[in-house]
Amino acid sequence: MKIYITGDSHTAALKLGLDELMLTNEMHPAHSVEVAMLAGANSFSSPYFKDMGEFAEFRTRKSSKRIRRLPFSDEDGHYDYYGICEPLHASRLWRFRSNWVNHHPFTRKDGLAPVSESLLRHVILREQAYNLQLVELLKRVHAKVFVIEAPKPYRHRESVQQTGFGEVSYIDNFYKNIIRGRLQENDIPFINVPSVCYDAEGFMYDEFKSERQGDSLHANKSFGKIMIKEIIRLLDS
Repeated sequence: MKIYITGDSHTAALKLGLDELMLTNEMHPAHSVEVAMLAGANSFSSPYFKDMGEFAEFRTRKSSKRIRRLPFSDEDGHYDYYGICEPLHASRLWRFRSNWVNHHPFTRKDGLAPVSESLLRHVILREQAYNLQLVELLKRVHAKVFVIEAPKPYRHRESVQQTGFGEVSYIDNFYKNIIRGRLQENDIPFINVPSVCYDAEGFMYDEFKSERQGDSLHANKSFGKIMIKEIIRLLDS
């Protein structure tokens, strides 16, 4: 079983986890996994590929240098599954404090303007429009595609504390449930972050935080190992 995983910067933790599993001989010989970042999440908020009918051709400078197209051509190699780490990434909405200076999700609070569920749903689907188009294109051309959830928020991030723990947790869950619903409509499986990684309120445990100084958004190789195992477990089933 050959698996190719690509997407945003959260693929870095998956690559670290995969490397550790290979180093410790925890990978079954029947499982061949490759992980390569396509581009940062900001690159995916505008058109970054062209639908060529049978494949997506990447057009942005950064992404086309790394991966020319998906699915790969026969010359580039055959993969049984394509994992995409992009659509279940909610932090662009909750991590910017400026989004919530004058607004509050769904309910009126302290004079802040409420944001309705329908408006927030529209914002989410608009932000993920091109990522959803990509996975739906892969599904259309009969590539076996699945989506990987990005890490949930960490409590210690300053913007999380400023916006509010309850607000950030609610936004993250609402955002990802909207995307999960769209994926389910198109029969596209997804890998959720397992509950061993986060607390009852939906915040990642600090033991999974990136080891890079000042990075309070990404995860580490321990998280990556767990997610790679979750991916293989799902695909084996």
